[in-house]
Amino acid sequence: MSPHVIVVGSGGRPYREYAFASLARRYRLSALLPAEPTWQSLYLDSWRVVDFADDAAVAEGLRALARSDSGVLTWDETVLESTARAAEKLSLRHMSAEAAARCRDKYLTRSLLSAAGLSSVRHGLAHSADEAVSIASSLGFPVVVKPRALAGSVGVALATSVDEVREAFGLAAGAAFATLATGHGILVEEYLDGPEISVDSVVSGGTVQCVHVARKRLGFAPHFEEVGHLLTDWADEPWAGAVRDLVVGAHQALGVELGVTHTELRLTADGPRLVELNGRLGGDLIPYAGFLATGVDLVVAAAELSLGRVPDLTPAHSRSAEVRFVYPPFDAVVHRVDVAAAAEVPGIEHVAALAEPGATLRLPPRGAIPRLAALVAVTSDNTCCQAALDAAEALITCEVTRA
Repeated sequence: MSPHVIVVGSGGRPYREYAFASLARRYRLSALLPAEPTWQSLYLDSWRVVDFADDAAVAEGLRALARSDSGVLTWDETVLESTARAAEKLSLRHMSAEAAARCRDKYLTRSLLSAAGLSSVRHGLAHSADEAVSIASSLGFPVVVKPRALAGSVGVALATSVDEVREAFGLAAGAAFATLATGHGILVEEYLDGPEISVDSVVSGGTVQCVHVARKRLGFAPHFEEVGHLLTDWADEPWAGAVRDLVVGAHQALGVELGVTHTELRLTADGPRLVELNGRLGGDLIPYAGFLATGVDLVVAAAELSLGRVPDLTPAHSRSAEVRFVYPPFDAVVHRVDVAAAAEVPGIEHVAALAEPGATLRLPPRGAIPRLAALVAVTSDNTCCQAALDAAEALITCEVTRA
């Protein structure tokens, strides 16, 4: 019999079906879900529906599904802490509840990194717009204003003046993503200039191995919408060693000793600086693109860790893979998204419509992640990836009207 893995949470089909499919090819798969499964049922042997806001319900759901050989994992930011607490209660292998909480709380992350002397970012915690203005003035403009918790750059904005700080504070205070509300204050930080990257790492017994690096494509300034991700060779980059050292040190400072993690950094003129460390797999199809680029499947690595096994992180090849998201040109009501022609472009590995007919998409900051479609290319180099994505995007047919 194949080993048994329990996934807590799901995510949307366009973003996480690849993960369910990869696991189901290798393991008996169960899930804790917030509602009865639809597309997920194609991959599951069993499931339980639970209220993720209720720790006791999560623990009881895991207890009901778990067997002697079970592992448990989640890639869902909103249930990371409840999963960690339940796993701890049931003596299942998982990142500790304390480490999960440290990753989720961006202010606590900042405080611990500063205490460890790890390329700290000057910051303050504001509970009012006036306090945010005071912190920004002491730091010096520009500053970044963002929720203390959340994901996907929701509610994050660059502010270059007092008025913009007040506006950004209101945006961050009102931001919410899925079931995760903010609360507990708003972070005001110095702006880190330079390219942004993410590093996906595998952590076992406190040993951190950096596996995939994605170069972020950002849009909709002064907001930080992630419009794409490029995964390509990085080991010989001049910043590679400093990035590894910072990522390893950050895991140690936060007490992360087990799991697959997603760290975001800025490559500033003064060296890499950590933006945040997330205690779960990356989103936005980044692990899928990483698999296409290297052959290393971090979804499987997360499952292997949960089972107490050593994942195989040996690259099978070295290619470039890039994710691109397509957005409407204005706040829009979606009538049709057709990606069939785009799928036929050489080099395009994956296409998906992300917006259903009738959906209303509002561009940042008025809406969260307002995407029409996703494209993933895999080719021999970065230039070929960009050419394939340009050709495919031009073939996507979108019918929208102004919202």
